[in-house]
This record gives sequence, structure tokens and C-alpha cells, in this order.
Amino acid sequence: MKILQKARIFGAAIGLVAVSIGSAQAQVEVLSPEQIAAYEQRLPELSQSVMQANFKSYLQSLQPNRSSSTEIANAVRVGEDVSKSTFNADAFFGYYTVPAMSPKMRLPDVYPSDGNFEGTVRVALAQDQYQDASFEVYPFKNIGKVNLKISALKNADGSTFAPENLDLKVVKVWYQNGNGWFSYFADPGLKLVPELLLHDENLIRVDTQKKANYARIVDAKGSHEIWISAPQKLNIGFDPYQTGFADAKSLQPVKFDAGQFKQFVLTAHATSDTRPGLYRGNITVTADGEKPVLIPVEIKVLSFQLPLPKTNYDINKDFVVSLFSAWPTLDLDSKAFLPTLKNLRAHNILELGPRVMLDTSPAEAKEQVRLMKEAGFISKPIFNGGSLPGWAPYSLDDLVTVNRLSKDYQKFFMKSFGHSDAFINKGDERGADWMVSNRPYWRIIHQNGMKTYIAGKSDTYFNTSGFALDGRPVAGFPEESDKVKNWNEIDNGYTGFYAGQHNGSENPAFVRRQHGLLGYLSNFDMVDNYQFAYGPWNDRAWDLYKPMVLAYPISDGLVDTLQWDGFRAGIDDIRYATKLRQLANEAIASGDLDRVEAGRKVRQWFAMMDGSSVDLNTVRLEMIEKIENLMQMNKAGK
Repeated sequence: MKILQKARIFGAAIGLVAVSIGSAQAQVEVLSPEQIAAYEQRLPELSQSVMQANFKSYLQSLQPNRSSSTEIANAVRVGEDVSKSTFNADAFFGYYTVPAMSPKMRLPDVYPSDGNFEGTVRVALAQDQYQDASFEVYPFKNIGKVNLKISALKNADGSTFAPENLDLKVVKVWYQNGNGWFSYFADPGLKLVPELLLHDENLIRVDTQKKANYARIVDAKGSHEIWISAPQKLNIGFDPYQTGFADAKSLQPVKFDAGQFKQFVLTAHATSDTRPGLYRGNITVTADGEKPVLIPVEIKVLSFQLPLPKTNYDINKDFVVSLFSAWPTLDLDSKAFLPTLKNLRAHNILELGPRVMLDTSPAEAKEQVRLMKEAGFISKPIFNGGSLPGWAPYSLDDLVTVNRLSKDYQKFFMKSFGHSDAFINKGDERGADWMVSNRPYWRIIHQNGMKTYIAGKSDTYFNTSGFALDGRPVAGFPEESDKVKNWNEIDNGYTGFYAGQHNGSENPAFVRRQHGLLGYLSNFDMVDNYQFAYGPWNDRAWDLYKPMVLAYPISDGLVDTLQWDGFRAGIDDIRYATKLRQLANEAIASGDLDRVEAGRKVRQWFAMMDGSSVDLNTVRLEMIEKIENLMQMNKAGK
């Protein structure tokens, strides 16, 4: 994609400020000299008063002249939490339940000020939804291998939450470039950032002395490592699809380092067939020579299924969810291809079309369609449906060629999907003269029953060709409702944002807001940001921008990340909002005054919501409560 330099750099600067302000919790904690002195003075007394044996030993090992001020401060704060609880006297670690989608960078030395000590790991989700919960452990001793296993979770009536729909992963903290978490611009430096969701934390080795990341390859030659964090000029490239570079299928033993926080994420998947109710169980944590520790888990499956997302301004209009460059750049017989498509779909990518190559390989295009359908993508509309040459000015022969290609595309889509509701791309980030000269092309695409698509500046495109464009990611921010207002007046397609920001930030809370309720409440009707980059694993490999990676490729699929799960949570927020609006409309249409007022209150609640500042965890719970209340009223008929 060509660069709108002025628009994007200006936008990025504003975006960086916005993200930094919105993510203040993610800043490194700086203790004042007075705070440090207070914690150090508290340490000896706490070391004597704590009754928990393993923790007492750890506290007594700390010395102000040898231990860092942060280590002592964290130990004292954890000690105060221990003293207020009925803590397991034999435990070899403490733990905190924490929000999974948080702006807080959960590094090993960052105390979870937003955590609940010894809390229950809780998940609330609708049918046909994935939902994350998270907790951090605080080890009291160094242990090389610790096992975490989740038990069967059972309902009061004996029903079991399917074990295959529970996935426990460790959050890998590794080196990203110096703008990690806050921006998509490149920085030659490196810093530690929590990002990867791994079953085997040893897939990536982090050397804090050398400030380096190493990828583990296990093949016929044995196990060996590749340096994957070299400066750009030294970067020799790394093929993540090579045999032997793969994560485990379930959580492997992890290492505990005394006084170092370690985060885990539990992902639950309720299918459309999962029985509603409250499921209870435990995560059992074991290590040689230590008594098992149980972390309680509760999963509440709600009594409704989430619909596909609709728009804020029209409950009957689909909300389109896609990403630039999301179609895998792989051979179709790669063992990573179908798992990658299924991963995209499981993260709420809805509209994704085959990369059609009718002139070169009709058979390959047909196979792409089969894989797309098997992965479960929405087959209407079709995104990335094809592209046309970008001539301007054009000749009569050019128009004939475009007409022929358009007819070929239309026939292919009708045969493959039974419709030709497909977006055909032509050009990218063009100026006013080019847009005007291409009106005949747009008309040919429409005459052949398909839709037009091009990304660029909103004002330029609207003023020159607004009536002719159906899919238009516009350069800007999801809070810029003025960029979408005029397009919605024409009501001939879908408007999304990109470049404000591009993908690249690892902050899951920001990614969730950016691709979720913020744009939805601004009346955008599409998510199609730039981009889903399949690598690189080296965060210093690009020049102007940092790699815009949402999830990382491996030999048999993708490694998920905090930000990728944040994207899914953002789209789920829109799905919850859609469900709530549907029920509100039903209540209003009933004519019953109590239900009418309840429905209008929901509309008022949405109208008063500020997408840039509302607490997304809280608003999700409020939507669940309002949905359940309206369901009860509508069912009772009052």
C-alpha cells in the first residue's frame, strides 16, 4: 500500500498521544524516595510477622543493599495482601486474578494493582463466543518445572463444560522495539513487552543480558536456535513456516522465578450448543516437592446466543469485519493454511474472500473457495474478491479488458457462492484527478453486478466519486464520526477506518476499543484496518513502521497474542450491543408501556455513551444485565 505520508504521520502523532493518555497505567511505575524508604522499613517487620512459610523465607532473603527497590516494594505489597487473606499456608506462590484486556503492561516486576488476591478466575460469555480470563502468579521460590492443569468444570445439574473448549496459555514477555505497546512506528531500540500467548514458553527464549529473542527449531537435526531480534541491517530473515517451528497443543510445564510475576490467560469457548449455567472447577498447580495449589474457576454461560454484528445506526444493516492482507500468503497445501483461516474466523473475522486468480489458475481459485467455506467465513459479501488494472488515463482497449475481467469475476462468484456481492479493488490512495478519470471503471464493475473498493482520503473520495464507491476504508480514526456521516447519507456501502492507528500496538485494551465500540458508536459500519501482517517475528525488521502483527505464523497455523484477543473482544462488544438493540426494538414495538420505556432507556444509554472513555469491561457487564432484563420482560410479555 502506498503511503499517505502527511495524513498518516499527522494521524499517527495524534494517535500516539491518544494511546499514551488512554494507557497511563501502562507506564513504568516510578517510586519516590519516600515510598522506597517506607517499603524498606516495612520489610523486617513483615518478614517476622508473616506465617506463610515459603513466603517468609523469600522475604527474609531480601536485603535493601542487595535487592532492587521494586523487588522489595512488590514483596511488601504482596505481603500485605497475604496478611489480609486466609492464605494457603503451604502454597509456593500467591496469585491475583486480573482483567485479561488491560492497558497495564504486565511485566515480571509490575505489581498488579488492579488484581484480586486469591480471587476466582471468572468468565461470563454467551453461546457462540470466545472469552478470556487472566491471572498472575507470584512465586515464592525458584522452581524449574511447574504444571498447571484445568479440571473438568461442572454445572449444578452435572453438565460438563467441554474440556476441548478450554485453553490455558502463558503470556510470553519478550523484546519488541522501543515503541512497543504504544505505537506502530519503528524504533531501533528494544524493550520487554508482554505479548505472545503460548502453550510452550520455551518456543521463544529471551536473553535479558544480551537483549535478544531466539526461536527454537526442533527438526531431524535436533533442537537449535535462531536469533530473531537482530537490527534491520543484520536481519537475515526467518521462515516461521519451516518444519520444527511450532507451539505445543496444550500448556507445558513453566518456570517460576521467585518474586517475578507471570501471567496466564484462560480462553473459554461456548458453542451454540453449550448448555447455559454456572460451571465450577479448578486449575491445579503442582511441582515436585510442593503441595498442590488450587485456583478456583467459574464459567457462566449465558442463556442467549450472540448475533452477527449490525451497525449502530441501522439494526438491519450488517457490520462488516475484515482486515487488509488477511488472506494467507501460502501454498494451499501448506499445513498452516486451513488452521490459519480457522483462527481468523475464531477471532471474529467475518468477511474474507478468496484471492481469485482466474487468468492463471481457476482450479486454485476453486480450492480457495472450498477452504474459505470450511473455515466458516460469511459468504456475503465477499472481500478481497479480486482486483483490476489501475490505468489512468485509459484507452478503449483498457475498458474492454476491465469489462472482460469483471464478467469473469461475476461468473466465478455466481458459480461459487450463488451471488456476485463481491468487492473488486482498483487502485489505492489516489488523488482527485485519478478518481474522476476512473468513473467509467466503477460503472463497469457495477454494470456487472459487483461492488467497488478503494482505500484513501475520505474527502477526496467522497467529493469526486462518493456515489460510485461501495467499500472505502478511509484514512483516519474510529472516533472521527464526521468522516462517515456523509457516506451514510448516500447509503451505498460500507465505511471503515485505517491508519489511525495502523495495527502494531500490543496493547489489547487499545486494540479492543479501536476496533470495537469506538468506531461502532461513531457510526462506522466496517472494520478493515491496515493490516494483518504474517510476520516478521523480528520487531526491528521494518523501516518506517514496526511490523503490524496481530498474530504470528508458525509451521501449523498461528500463535495468538494479547492484541489479537483484544481485536476479538472488540467485535464481541459490537455483537453484544447488537443483541441489546434488537431486544430494545422488540420491547418498543410491543406497545406495552413498561417495555417501551425499558427499550427507550437502552437507546438513551447508548446515546449517552462515550466510546473513547467508557470502561469496556464494565459496559460489557452492563450490556449482559440489560439483555437479561429485556429477555425476561419480553418473555413475560410485560
